[in-house]
Amino acid sequence: MTTKGQAPARQSFGILVTFQRRDLLRDHLDRLARQTLPLDTLLVVDNAGDESICSIAEAAAGRAANHVEYLALPGNPGPAGGFTAGIAHLGDRMSDDDIVVLLDDNDPPWSDKTFAILRDVFDRVDAETPNLGVVGAWGASLRFGGRLRSADGDVPELVDYVAGGGCPHYKAGAARTVGGPTPELFFGFEELDFGLALQRAGYSVWSSGRAPELKMASSIGRKRIGLSVERPTWRRYYSLRNLIAVLRRDGRGLDALVVSLVAGIAKPVLNLVVSPRVAMSNLRLNTLALRHAWTGRLGKQIDPEDLPDLLG
Repeated sequence: MTTKGQAPARQSFGILVTFQRRDLLRDHLDRLARQTLPLDTLLVVDNAGDESICSIAEAAAGRAANHVEYLALPGNPGPAGGFTAGIAHLGDRMSDDDIVVLLDDNDPPWSDKTFAILRDVFDRVDAETPNLGVVGAWGASLRFGGRLRSADGDVPELVDYVAGGGCPHYKAGAARTVGGPTPELFFGFEELDFGLALQRAGYSVWSSGRAPELKMASSIGRKRIGLSVERPTWRRYYSLRNLIAVLRRDGRGLDALVVSLVAGIAKPVLNLVVSPRVAMSNLRLNTLALRHAWTGRLGKQIDPEDLPDLLG
């Protein structure tokens, strides 16, 4: 309840995207239920449209959040599509000063105090900074060639990217204005895309300075955007394609070219001597990703089960 002259208390809205992972979803909902500062509303976005997921979400009402809703998105639009659809679904129910917390089913809060800690940082940064966009547990700044410089200090720091696994807290007005990550990305680098889009719209992106306390210390000092030569996976295709697409969209064409030449071509070529079969497979997959990135062919282009046929 508010009194005359006071601003209403901000509400917190969680958007939890899931896809055919019932056990992980149950665990995540249990962790949300243990938060010392619970969400007011939780929207479970089901990218499979599975009735059993709906039942799990409904059973968490009053535990995982004061109010729990379910949104079915059959056809799997990926985390990028799921988050953007979730923001649109909540829409005008959120005031500009409310908070949107983006959650992935396999990245639950590590600590029971995660939301309380991030909320404290969020409120302090918001009080001191105009046009706050997001506060994440950990973040990094984009550097030449698509690399990231880790935010490794113990105070909030301006960055370009906040890790999705760190329960990022977005200002609802900023999230609604930008709309979310580009849905056509499907999977991979949607957090970087969202962070850069927020900045283009005039909002700021912050790393909390509390990463060790929030169990994200392992990211500090070693996180980078780079693609080592390993056995090809569908995740590699989307990561390479999307990184180039995101860099180009942000006007970083030279960085996109460096990523294409180094991560896309040079690394598998250099590995031909060590592991020719794996290197050739990577080169085929990377070539496909490069072609799609530079021609703007985004969306869900391959499924995991299609990968062997694509590689020959």
